[in-house]
Amino acid sequence: MSTGNKSTYLRPNRSEGAAQVTAQKMRSYWLVPLWLLRYLIVGGHCSVCNWRESFSVKLSLSQKQVSGTVLQFAADEPRLLQHPCTDKNLWGGPAPALYLGGRVFFSKDGFESSLLPLSIPSDLVSPTALVSAATFVKQNQIAMVINGRVYLYIFADEEKWQPAEGIHSPVADLSNTYCCFSWQDLYCDNVSMTLFAYETGHSVSESQIFLSENGGFTFRLMKVKSALQHVLLGVYNFISLSVTGLLINSTQEDEGKGPGAYFIYINWKRSHEVYRRSTVFQLMSKEGASIQNIQHPSLSGYIILWTKGTLMLSFNNGLITEAVTILPTDEFPGTSLPTTSLFHVAISTSEIAVFTQENQLFYGILGMFSTSMVLTETINTTDAGCCVLQFERTGILTLLRPIRNNDSHIYNFQKCTYNMQSLLMDKLQPMQYCTLEVLNSPFHNKIFYIDMYHMLNFTATFVPKRGTGAFPLVTVSNPHVLSFQAHVVQDGYTDDGNTKYRLSILLMQQCFSDMAEPHFWADLHEGGVSILNVDAPKKGVFCVDILPLSAFINVGCPPTKQIRLFKNATACSKELFHQDLLRNNFTYIISYDIYDPEFLARQNLEQSDLQIHYDYETLGCPLLVYHDDPWSPVLELWENSEFVEYVSVDFVMFEVNGIHNYDYLLTAAEADCISQPQNWTSLLKEQDSPDPNTAWNRKNYINCENPNGPKLVSPSAKYQVLGGRTKNKIIFSQYNGLYVFKAIVVDKFYSYCELSTFFCVYVYGALPKSNPLPPPSQPILYLPVQKLSQREDTAGWYTNFILWFFLECQMSTNWRSKAKAPLPLQWGG
Repeated sequence: MSTGNKSTYLRPNRSEGAAQVTAQKMRSYWLVPLWLLRYLIVGGHCSVCNWRESFSVKLSLSQKQVSGTVLQFAADEPRLLQHPCTDKNLWGGPAPALYLGGRVFFSKDGFESSLLPLSIPSDLVSPTALVSAATFVKQNQIAMVINGRVYLYIFADEEKWQPAEGIHSPVADLSNTYCCFSWQDLYCDNVSMTLFAYETGHSVSESQIFLSENGGFTFRLMKVKSALQHVLLGVYNFISLSVTGLLINSTQEDEGKGPGAYFIYINWKRSHEVYRRSTVFQLMSKEGASIQNIQHPSLSGYIILWTKGTLMLSFNNGLITEAVTILPTDEFPGTSLPTTSLFHVAISTSEIAVFTQENQLFYGILGMFSTSMVLTETINTTDAGCCVLQFERTGILTLLRPIRNNDSHIYNFQKCTYNMQSLLMDKLQPMQYCTLEVLNSPFHNKIFYIDMYHMLNFTATFVPKRGTGAFPLVTVSNPHVLSFQAHVVQDGYTDDGNTKYRLSILLMQQCFSDMAEPHFWADLHEGGVSILNVDAPKKGVFCVDILPLSAFINVGCPPTKQIRLFKNATACSKELFHQDLLRNNFTYIISYDIYDPEFLARQNLEQSDLQIHYDYETLGCPLLVYHDDPWSPVLELWENSEFVEYVSVDFVMFEVNGIHNYDYLLTAAEADCISQPQNWTSLLKEQDSPDPNTAWNRKNYINCENPNGPKLVSPSAKYQVLGGRTKNKIIFSQYNGLYVFKAIVVDKFYSYCELSTFFCVYVYGALPKSNPLPPPSQPILYLPVQKLSQREDTAGWYTNFILWFFLECQMSTNWRSKAKAPLPLQWGG
């Protein structure tokens, strides 16, 4: 919410002002003993939080008045929802955040300004608006459940509210996973737009789960094919496993499992059936008590679940879930968190912090396989009940609470900020040092694609602390999709004499790695997502600066891969057509007796001629093909606007307007088929709504060399597949005219991409039907009727090959341009 013309002031306490002066002196005297430096930063044992207040001095009248229905959070404890992508370079400042409490506040500047409570128009919700769940969707949207319905709050240039569609029963919770690797990548954007809305407390078989794939604008109902009667606690998009996880609460033993909570996993794309379960863990939750969660924005598989009595963490999408352990200190000798007072949890890229109702602040580093925390502070305040935690940057944690202005609807915000590493120095001996001094790589925080049979090579540099012999570990979140090989070589020395190493990583599809049995592979034809992680296995709570390396690996279709038609001669290059003519609203006529609108090649249909508008932007100039030459298009593979290779695998074609007066050169027997080959007619008839764009593709293609295919009962049937091992071609009839084809690559193992392209062919040279001579008053045009040599010049077109053809001035013509004089289009049938 914009504050317009404003100035922001901070009200520091005197003790904070002294600390600021001390910090200025430290800039000049940085060579001080470690114990003194620690004292200067922290100011000794700080048990009283030094709050500072942020507020705006100048606010317009509209910024002082609330319109609509004010939002209220339905839960007893406040929460802070920060946009998962916290990189300030993305926003030019702090990431957007939403405070949920007795009042709801939305901030774009890290709550550094005074704010009015967030409200929704009264014509959408009134008289009360209780928010039970909220989540960021895409870059500039928040989805909220208000009074059981889902609404979108869009905070782009102009703020507005929009109700979601498709949800026909009350819901209470929302869940989504945000992809922060790139805002330009289409797949990453689709991940961020995937949103679940659901109601908890019912059995899995009776629960209604609604899925949105467009950012919450519309939803559809997803049914789970399971007879489980256990209670649904949550729904999560585990993108790094390419599955959806359902958190289930079991109060009795089930199939050998003891009572407790566990995840079941579903792949909505394949089926709605449960195909995997996690281990059971104890998530103490009284009936009706809320279960909160955080999924780490790295998508590496971290999920944190907590109630008032339990904090659980999983590093592998819930497959194994364990409790967080506490490092004992003199102040807190226990090894587990308090079991009745968990209040708020926050994470950064590599850190986690927990605030309890006893005002205890715990802090730790997220580890690869386990996480340990330590009590860093017990805050002496009586008004911590509305506080929330927020990591402003790595190592800097802030407690935040709203404070209402007197005689005003406006709220200011008080903050208490801690340097967590400095607090740790007071609590622990710095013996748990970081085992690595350097860990970096150019692949960090980027998206990569692996297409069929392709590989990726990465390198990373690391420097272990002298004497530790530490090495980072390489992991992938989804080994069913992705496998790797890694090796380490010495790569010189640092300036201070430490040994430097280079880690080389080779990534490949699991199904082509020879490292796993076939039953372990993911679906070969679907691909999937896996997150590559490189990190130190035991970093300790002091290792905050060595961040894990992550890369988003999509085993699937690279977005820039495409196929194109190779054109050696076009109707434009031979000056039969001019580009300006084709661009300028050019239309042509297809005779009624040579096309079928349902693409089934039916004859003698009672229908009219078909007028077609030529799409020059898509088709360009038509390719020239002589009617009497068997022909097959030459397709090119391109990626990143660069030529890769000629396509040498199986593909199919259809004429997009339903023209069917062409055939194929080979029969099934001549193509050496051992099973009955597929054809367009049978595949289209299998569809409820026949569509040649989807009837035949790489997912349903069956090679006729497959011995498990249908029995070869008609060896004389035409073989309708081009390319690949055969020399099959298209045979045109005695017809001159334009064909617009779509070519589709159907080979299952060539690419994950649905490779297709549109192109136009101009067939020439067919002799005309026996027609009477035109009246002398009709114009006579001369066009080629015999095969043209590629070496002949333009003049040879008109001097060596002549055909008469007449055009009428009205609709009787077969070709016409609305902008220019008529041109010839069709001869004969």
